[in-house]
Amino acid sequence: MKDCLSDTVICSTGAPQGTVLSPVLFTLYTTDFCYNSESCHMQKFSDDTAIVGCIRDGQEGEYRSLVEDFVQWCKINHLLLNTAKTKEMVVDFRRPKRPLGVHLDNKLDWSANTDAIYKKGQSRLYFLRRLKSFNVCNKLLGMFNQSVVASVLFYAAVCWGGSTKKRDARRLDRLVRKAGSVVGAELESISSVAGKITLSKLLTIMDNEDHPLYNTIIQQISWRLLALTGRTDGLNK
Repeated sequence: MKDCLSDTVICSTGAPQGTVLSPVLFTLYTTDFCYNSESCHMQKFSDDTAIVGCIRDGQEGEYRSLVEDFVQWCKINHLLLNTAKTKEMVVDFRRPKRPLGVHLDNKLDWSANTDAIYKKGQSRLYFLRRLKSFNVCNKLLGMFNQSVVASVLFYAAVCWGGSTKKRDARRLDRLVRKAGSVVGAELESISSVAGKITLSKLLTIMDNEDHPLYNTIIQQISWRLLALTGRTDGLNK
């Protein structure tokens, strides 16, 4: 620096760890290996390197070739790869996402809808239990249950809540009880929550004169809502 010159120190074991110049020296030493194409590129940060490839129609030749070239370059330049910390992560976008909706069948008994809700609820309940195993507090568990688990169990309950079979309601209530045991609180049953959601929806319609069902509800003979009658028992259900 300026007129000051330090003594020469020979280091034969790589750049010393913790010095100011070590990151710069390592970057200069590894700067000659770089790659960037439309489907593959290399990302570097200090001594970490990531090879990213976009594989379409199973054509992964360029990606595999880049990995092999990088391994050979490391051997030639006397750099050891830490295989214990080397991982390959595959992100697959080919699998279509299942839409969250209401399932109808030709029997109109909501059994298919219950099966779909039960499967989704079980998968969400697994994550709730995992959080419990990490000693997450009950307050956060309750928030997670309300936003992730309950949102699936009570989705569109205003449609099917009052018409589902007792057997199907008991299946969903089991999931509610399991979630309650994890959260550490007694949660409301399916019928109770569905009733509150339906009443809230009804009051919202009655307060909105522009709603398509406003006149239908207001013109009822009494405050007891009358269901439309059908010619068959299945349609009545």
